[in-house]
Amino acid sequence: MWIYIVIIGLAIMWLLLGIFEWKGTKKAYEHEEPLSKEVSAGWGILGLIGLFLIIVTSFFNIWQLPINKKLAFIMGIVILGIGVIIMIMGLIEFRSTRRVMGQDASKLITSGIYRWSRNPQLLGTYLLIFGISIMERSGLAFLFTIIGILYYHLYTIKLEEPFLERMFGEEYRRYKSRTPRYIRVLRREGK
Repeated sequence: MWIYIVIIGLAIMWLLLGIFEWKGTKKAYEHEEPLSKEVSAGWGILGLIGLFLIIVTSFFNIWQLPINKKLAFIMGIVILGIGVIIMIMGLIEFRSTRRVMGQDASKLITSGIYRWSRNPQLLGTYLLIFGISIMERSGLAFLFTIIGILYYHLYTIKLEEPFLERMFGEEYRRYKSRTPRYIRVLRREGK
């Protein structure tokens, strides 16, 4: 019973912090400023709380999904691993902790993995948390995963992309037109 109280408390904190972070980010971006240390730290804490909720609900296997245990574990590990690799590739390309945390918006990164995805770190995070949810077959972890993905997707569309367009203008619009938000699907020439 205590685990449900902890999960509900953390989920409420996660949602409230998400609202607070959204407002702080929106204010900074409207003034065309990079994120403050406090807002950046808040985003980090928000991500850690979400990850903790997913791990705990997975560990306790809350609302178990009717999926073959072995298949779910193998699929989850593969998806998680791919997510970690993509995330690390995005982080390496940034070459700056300040840039990763949104505190330095002086340069648009379009090289490396950013040629195939405008948001590889988010894509990697999505895959990582989805892999954890599948691996342990927790329906509640999967629900938290969907909420997290939707939240960060809306953040990207409503806050980050308009900010980057204001900051980098035509350079960002060209980048946006040739690089998908999450992943480039390989296509044959002429199609």
